Amino acid sequence: MTTTKKTGGFFKTAEPFICGGTAASFASVCIHPIDLAKVRMQLYGQMNPGKKVPSMFTIIGNMVQSEGVISAYKGVDAAIGRQMVYGTARIGLHRSFSDKLVEMNDGKPIAFVQKALSGL
Repeated sequence: MTTTKKTGGFFKTAEPFICGGTAASFASVCIHPIDLAKVRMQLYGQMNPGKKVPSMFTIIGNMVQSEGVISAYKGVDAAIGRQMVYGTARIGLHRSFSDKLVEMNDGKPIAFVQKALSGL
């Protein structure tokens, strides 16, 4: 009795999407406090023209001191939500397009230009 095994399947197809979404979300959580400090620095500069803008470390320190550690992660839910959609699709589709280009190229590696275009 012979059985034909499906190469890949759902999990093989979903893998780049799952890994991409997870990586993008993790990166977003790591960078969120820095991004939040950047936005607060920009707002401070606009609301206080002519005054020296405090450093990122001063902003984060004041934020944690006055509002608690959790304040560094205000809005992280929106950042994660964005990455769950955008990062998942971007990285997952890149792999799908790249794999299709390799298939169209008779299994040979694709040129740099094709790799770059598949990332757009």
